[in-house]
Amino acid sequence: MITSHFLPSNPLGALEYTSTVTTTETMDSTLSYWANQADFDVHQPPECTIGQALHFMSGQFADQDIRVELQELQKAEVGRKYARVDRRPLDPPPVVLLRLFRVYDIDTDRQREEEIIDYGDIQNIGIICTVDLFPVPEYILNNPVVQPTAFELQHLDEPQNLQPYMEHFTFFPMYPFSTQTPTDVSWSLLPTPPRQSLLCRVPPEPPQDIVCRLGNHFVTESSKLTRALVGEKFVEPVLVEYMGKKVLVFVFSDLAVQREGSFILRYRVFDIYSFVLPGTYCPVQTELYGGPFKVYSTRDFPGLSASTELTKSLSKYGVRLATRDMERIYQKRNKTA
Repeated sequence: MITSHFLPSNPLGALEYTSTVTTTETMDSTLSYWANQADFDVHQPPECTIGQALHFMSGQFADQDIRVELQELQKAEVGRKYARVDRRPLDPPPVVLLRLFRVYDIDTDRQREEEIIDYGDIQNIGIICTVDLFPVPEYILNNPVVQPTAFELQHLDEPQNLQPYMEHFTFFPMYPFSTQTPTDVSWSLLPTPPRQSLLCRVPPEPPQDIVCRLGNHFVTESSKLTRALVGEKFVEPVLVEYMGKKVLVFVFSDLAVQREGSFILRYRVFDIYSFVLPGTYCPVQTELYGGPFKVYSTRDFPGLSASTELTKSLSKYGVRLATRDMERIYQKRNKTA
């Protein structure tokens, strides 16, 4: 995640909103595939290409080398545990900026890249962002020193290099419905545990599925709790004007969590209409781990702050979002009532 961004009073300026609805068989089958991946550990190929420039064989970027990047403009702060009724989305709604770069003379000493200037020329149909949910320790919320930054939040390709320091790191063990192999579906059908698993110290042999680091905490793929995430987990980008420029943003306006705790979101982007070398279909083009937020029980929920300027602007110009001009404080339920 890129750390907190201070937004101007009118961050979108004159906002233009475009939206497309895709009902093709290709879209349905692809989203069904990725939805199923939420139940399993996603095993990346030996040479992971996430975040790197990709050469496209077909689609709107055919014969071009494109690098994709994400930036979290707005992260969720709070949520209320969702059971069966009265679902309340995370607040404020997460908003992620999509950036596209054309790469020239790739793999040479003359390699350079240029960001696409006019995102209005980009066909947003088929570009999809999906989210995964991961638990994190609550101290990350309370201690700004360990807030994720572009430097600290990094992939650990060789965690064994940190073995002398393992006793200072923590992680969450694998959950019952996170499977080690895609064929073992019985575990994935178990209900979401009602409470957070105990935070553990990293053993001498660290987990082999570490995906990122927040301060002294390792986030592992096997701790993924995407099954506890309810709502619209796949969204297409919308074209808006942000700080005087047309940009593409993903808005997750309908996400709720079925359990209490502290969490982060992982955003992943792919293009279902494009093929890349060496013929891989729908690879993950880039990913981003967002900022932490907390989900409360109904009894302990503190209420909702007034809507951010970004949320108000998106809603005003067409994106479906609930807005509030004033803070809403919830009265805690009396146990003896």
